[in-house]
Amino acid sequence: MWALIFLISLLLAGIIIGVLGVLDDITISQSAIVFQLKSANPQLKLNELYQRAMNVGQDHIASMVNTLVLVYTGAALPLLLLFIDNPHPFAEVINYEIIADEIVRTLVGSIGLISAVPITAIIAAVVAAKSGIA
Repeated sequence: MWALIFLISLLLAGIIIGVLGVLDDITISQSAIVFQLKSANPQLKLNELYQRAMNVGQDHIASMVNTLVLVYTGAALPLLLLFIDNPHPFAEVINYEIIADEIVRTLVGSIGLISAVPITAIIAAVVAAKSGIA
């Protein structure tokens, strides 16, 4: 029982640590974009500011999810040894715990990044709109 809890905690810690660097980068960039947009055009209303920030944020999401997938794939490259001369079918190998861990890490990280951009954009847009940055 303790070993199971420890392994689950270890997996969650790995996911959090792996995503934090990318999440930090994307949220800082997204909030900086909002404030730059407001500074360049002080007449922007909250909704328009949010929409313009999200236009840029979609590009951020795409590049960061790709980065996350590439990082986790690179780290899991030694797993390719499982596929070389493996007598088991692919459907069985893909369900190995070590492969499932990498898939879960990538999916959880991607979901976190995808949800962080609109949340950051709306918070930054509200703050920028209320602060009257010019």
